[in-house]
Amino acid sequence: MSSIINVIIPARAGSKGIKNKNLSTVLGEPLYQRSINHALELKEYFEVKIWLTTDIEEILNKKNEYKEVNICERSKELSGDEILTLDVVKQLIKEKKMSGSDIMLLFQPTSPFRNKREIIDALNTLLNDNKWKSAVSLSSVESNHPFRMKRLTFDGECIDFIDQGFEDMRPRQKLTKVYIRSGNFYMAYIDAILDENTLLPKPTKGVVHTEMIHSINIDDIYDLYVAEVVGKQQSFI
Repeated sequence: MSSIINVIIPARAGSKGIKNKNLSTVLGEPLYQRSINHALELKEYFEVKIWLTTDIEEILNKKNEYKEVNICERSKELSGDEILTLDVVKQLIKEKKMSGSDIMLLFQPTSPFRNKREIIDALNTLLNDNKWKSAVSLSSVESNHPFRMKRLTFDGECIDFIDQGFEDMRPRQKLTKVYIRSGNFYMAYIDAILDENTLLPKPTKGVVHTEMIHSINIDDIYDLYVAEVVGKQQSFI
């Protein structure tokens, strides 16, 4: 029996950067709806269940409008600013009695654009290669390389964040390739998530975006503007 892909979409009401962020629109469509649409597209390739966990009344009131999406009301205990996405995911796994052999695929609404082929390939890697317990989307770090980063001491002295013993003035092309989680997707076997208490149980397969648009993550008004402008200029999978 093949594994079920449980797509979890966490859409919390509170947001410090943008009011009602998950209801904000990109190309005329709310962020949470874009993630739902991305999840629905995977049904052509896998057995998929979609779970949207939220405390947003506007979404909860539409519960009966969705036939292929399970909209779950999030408790107040799991809706605060300090709550980890891991805690939300674990609660949903236990509440819905998801099988340990199935896969959790996390779609955060703050990623408005996804490459379907990247996700399909990553899922197939997990399903067909026993080496991996999880996979995560990555963006290449260019100018903001950690060898260029600084920190300030208590009295304001500027020192290297990573002390190599010298000031690294090499051009970025000469620096070691470094990547950062893009937030586009996280996926892992459910039993591994519970056993290791992390969304990325090791070993983790890294999937590097080939297009910048898939690295866009909505945190503030500027990000929304960029997503709108770039989105109008490109076509996506």
